[in-house]
This record gives sequence, structure tokens and C-alpha cells, in this order.
Amino acid sequence: MAGERQDAQGGEGERIPERPVHVCHLFPSLPLHGAENHFLKLSRNLDPAVIRTSILVLVERGELAPDFEALGIPVTLIRKKSRYDLTVVPRVRRFLRSGAFDIVHTHLFTANFWGRLAALGLSPIVVSSAHNVVPKERPALVRVENFLDRLLSRATDAIFCVTGQVMQSMKADAGLPRHKLVTIENGLPFPDHPGRGRASARTRLDLPGQAKVMAVIGRFSTQKNHAGFLQALEEVVKEHPETIVLFVGEGELEPSVREEVAMRNLSGHVRFLGQRRDIPEILEALDLLVVPSLWEGLPNVMLEAMAAGIPVVATSVGGVPDVLTHQKTGLMCEPTPASLSQAMVWALSHPREMEAMARASSVLIRDRYDIRNTARRYTGFYRTLARQRRFSRGARDVARRGVGRMFSRPALHPTGTLRVLMYHRIADDPGTDILSVTPFAFFEQMRWLKEEGYTVLPVTEAIWRLEAGTLPAGSVCLTFDDGYRDNFTEAFPVLSRHGYSAMIFPVTGFVLGEGEHPRYRHSAVPVPYLSVEQIGEMHAAGIEFGCHTHTHPLLSGLPENRVSFEIGQAKKLLEDWTKGPVRVFAYPNGVYRPAHFSILDNLSFDAAFSVRPGTNVSGTPRWELRRTEVSGRDSLRDFMVKMRGGLDVWHGLYQSVKGFYR
Repeated sequence: MAGERQDAQGGEGERIPERPVHVCHLFPSLPLHGAENHFLKLSRNLDPAVIRTSILVLVERGELAPDFEALGIPVTLIRKKSRYDLTVVPRVRRFLRSGAFDIVHTHLFTANFWGRLAALGLSPIVVSSAHNVVPKERPALVRVENFLDRLLSRATDAIFCVTGQVMQSMKADAGLPRHKLVTIENGLPFPDHPGRGRASARTRLDLPGQAKVMAVIGRFSTQKNHAGFLQALEEVVKEHPETIVLFVGEGELEPSVREEVAMRNLSGHVRFLGQRRDIPEILEALDLLVVPSLWEGLPNVMLEAMAAGIPVVATSVGGVPDVLTHQKTGLMCEPTPASLSQAMVWALSHPREMEAMARASSVLIRDRYDIRNTARRYTGFYRTLARQRRFSRGARDVARRGVGRMFSRPALHPTGTLRVLMYHRIADDPGTDILSVTPFAFFEQMRWLKEEGYTVLPVTEAIWRLEAGTLPAGSVCLTFDDGYRDNFTEAFPVLSRHGYSAMIFPVTGFVLGEGEHPRYRHSAVPVPYLSVEQIGEMHAAGIEFGCHTHTHPLLSGLPENRVSFEIGQAKKLLEDWTKGPVRVFAYPNGVYRPAHFSILDNLSFDAAFSVRPGTNVSGTPRWELRRTEVSGRDSLRDFMVKMRGGLDVWHGLYQSVKGFYR
């Protein structure tokens, strides 16, 4: 344990009473559209004992308002009287001030702008949402909106994106700061016994049994590209004259789309179904769902179709390529009439191949986009924000941030250098344990490392490559001290997903149940440790294990024979459990004396980790390798600053004052 020991921990292992995190969501209204419909499905899967939800709408209530109220979620309308109604700001502000909200989460541009403006200077955490990539139409208006987004992002704690492509668009096209961008992909509720009833679905919709039925489901807007689709459809019906297309939705361009259908003599092939609540039943009737959009975030209807085993043709825009793999889980094409028609003709001409892709897509979606997993991510996101707010310390945070900016290096650290990250617990702890990094924060940190091109190496390999001078730029190792069970239940799956190795330093006596860390001795909820079986499973999967003594004493206060026993006993047990050599040590609390180096050498260790901050170079003493602690107070910006060396000086001074290394 090292450099982020907070004075205001409130007692070791203290756990504050849990209460729901109260989140107020702002929407323009609640129509039967993608973002609003997804939030309804999500709300059904959020535990109200953990996340308490309220909704404020600014234009009208919308069709979905009664559905939310049936879940016990209050929907309040504060009507914006005109497009530039400035009086809405103080009215919304009074509502937010009186609601005792922990978080204000705004959705879509109208609510993103007016909601964040009203929340300026108030106490709740402010989150905005990006449900779409930056649009290509009306560039002058888009530039104004991007400017307003950048301006208001200064007073926004996090900006929520529905896909990685949307996040990249917000960063590259809108110019929003990366450290505030968070991605949580949409999810779907899946029936327990999925099945397709095409014949009965077509009977309900009065569709011919032998027709080739396609659908475009979405608002009639420029984004959804109905005009380009109709141009492509002219070519499709030449090859497949039995084709019928269902247009599902409503919107400002519906009259012009109807006119174009008539002008192109497609009235016998196109049916307008209006806004519908029975989308799953409509999907069952289809041979093909088409998503012809010019730009997108993550189209929910595409996910629904893929989950239901319906073949999909979609344009390669926005978040579509994050989900759809061309010719494996569907067909992708360019958002042009020629490319769309070619893809649709091929799909209708090759039903067997499309059915095989649909089966593969169903497996993918059900594994990756379960709404229950999305709800867990939302819950982790909100709880992480609320927890980090509890750790904020005013003037000290301002000073810390200033130091971080002064000393940060913008690029990956150079070749031949190694930064080693030190974690302890990965736990969704609602209290003030500074050593607990939430699973959500840990996942985002690992995502950022991969996104930025850091090379995460096994510790053993990194040490010998450090000595040999062959480390690539941006070399990183991950370590975990003490051996908590959440290293297996929470960290291990994230490491596996990203393909990362790590080294865990368990206290062997804690594994055997012979003691526990003094920090958690009086914890209201017991903190469990790894089992021998879990150590074996992780080791078999490529996770390394190092020595951290048998009972976690401060070695500086022990005689040398006792130090030798503590280290030797832990080494022997770990080698028995892993069936391999253990050659790396980590000093408990980072406390050691030079006399311990010879003990480690005699016990056949190769290196030892301290808690001194900074990067390691070829000249770093092998018994005093440096590590950077990641703590529960770290936002993604703090983590980025630490990775760039911005807080090495700060932590070194802090540890010197607190008396570490003695």
C-alpha cells in the first residue's frame, strides 16, 4: 500500500450506509424512438434500491411517459415555450435544486444544451449523452452545436457514448476531451425461448406468404436515408418483383417519402405502417432488415433483428461496424443507392447464406448485448461517479491537477522504460476505501490503455527485457497486492477480455484463512481473499504470481531471521500452488531495509517492487523497482495523468512526508 493514503478515510474498512444514487434524466420528450425506447427497457432492469430514477421532459410527455410511470418513475414536464425560451433555465434549475439529485443525466441535443445550462454551478454530477456520431448534414449548424458542446463540456463530469465509434466521433469531430468520454453499448431484453413465427406474423400483417419482405424501421429523417433506399429499391424490384417493403415510423419527411414512392411507381411494393409498438412481431415477418442510414450511433432495431435471427443489410456508418461483420453476421455496404441495391439483391438471392449469417449474429448479440449487462454497466458508471465525488478534496485537488499538468508528457513513455501499475481491490465498494477501484473504472482504464497503444507485458518478461534494453515504447505491467478475491471475480474477466497478463502478490496466510489485512479487520462486511483453486485457475490462464510475505508484516521492524521466514514460507506455498518458480517480491506497505536485498537474493528472487513512484529504466536497482499506485479516487483523467508521469513528483513528496520507505 502506498502513495494515496487519504487523511479522510473515516477509519480503516469503514463502510458508509448505502442509499440509492438518485439520477434525474432529462429528455426533450418520450416518444417511441430508439433512445427513449432503449431507456425504458434499461429502466426495467435497473435496481431501484441501487439507482433511483426520475425523468424531466422539456417539450412534451410523449407516448412512453405512462410506461415509465407504471414502473414508479416520476415524469415531470417543464415545457419549453419556444425554441429560444430562456425562461426554461431558471425553471429547470429550481426543479434540479429541489430534487436532491446526485446525478443529472441529459439526453439528445435539446436536453443536453438546456439541461446542462440549468445545472451550471449546482451540486449534482452532470452527465450528457451522445447517441449518434457527429452528423454530416447542415455543417454550419453542426459547427455551432459542436462549439456549444465543447463549451458546456467544461462543466460536464462525463459524456456518455453508446458505441466506440460514437466516442471517436465525439473526440475527433466534436473536439470533446477524451478523459470525459465513456462508452456503454446498448442492450436488449431477450425472451427465454426465442423463435420465429414467420407465417403467423405475415398473416397478422396481411402479407403474402411467398413475398420477399424487407423493412426499414426508423424516423423519416435525412439521417435514415429513405430517399437513397427508394432509389436502390427500383433496381431490387427488377430482380425480385415479389418484394414488399415495410416502412415503420413517423417523422417530418414522411410526406415527401410518400410522394417519392408514388413518383417512382413503387406504391405496389411499399407499405407505411406508422409508429408501432409491436416491432418484435414485425421482425418475425421479415426476410431482411435494411438499415440505409447516412450516419448512425448504434441502431437498436438492428440489434433486435440480429438477436431474433433476422438477416440484416446495413450501411457501414457510425457504430454499425462495431457490431456487424461483413459476410459473417450480415452484409455492410456504402450509403449510396448503387451499393445498397447490390447488397439487397445479393441478400434476397442467397437466402441460405443470409440465414447462416443471421444465426451467427444471434449468438453474438445474445452474448454481448444482454440488457442485464448494460444495466450493470450503467449502475457501475453512476456509482463510480458518485464515489469519486466523495473523494474530492477541493484545494488539494486543484493543486494536484496543476502539478499533473505541469509534469505530464503527452506521448507514450520512451523505449527502454517501464511503468508498473499497482492495484489492490477491484470492488464496487460504496464506502471510502481508497484502495478499492470500481470494476467500471478498471474496465475503462484497461480500455484506454489498449486504445492509446500501450504494450501490457507479463512482469517476468518485462523485467528481463528492462535489463536487456528491449522494451518497446509504452511498456506497462499490471500488479495487484494482497490477493483479494475480487482480483479473480472482477479483474480477471476484464484482463482476459483485453488479452492482458498481470502479476498478483497474495499474502499466503490470508489465502489459508490464518489472518486478514489490518485495514479490514473491523470492516462491517468481510473482505474475502483468493482461494488456492482460484490461484491455480488464473495461473493456468497466464496470470503470474509473486511473493508478498506470509502474514503481511512491516519488514523493517522484524529481525532478519523472521524476515527470511516470512518471505521463504510464502514463496514455498506459492510454488506449491502454481507448480512453478516464484521469483518476484513486493514489499508489504513498500517498507524495506537494504539488509533485505541479500535475503531475497539467497532465496533465489530476481527482483522486488517498492512503492516508489515513477518509471523503471535499465539502471533502476532490481530490488527497488518502482510502481504507480492506482487508487479509488482516480478519475480517468487522473489515470491518464499518472500514466504520463504527471503525478510522480507529487506522490514522491507525499510519501516522503508520510514516512514511507522506512
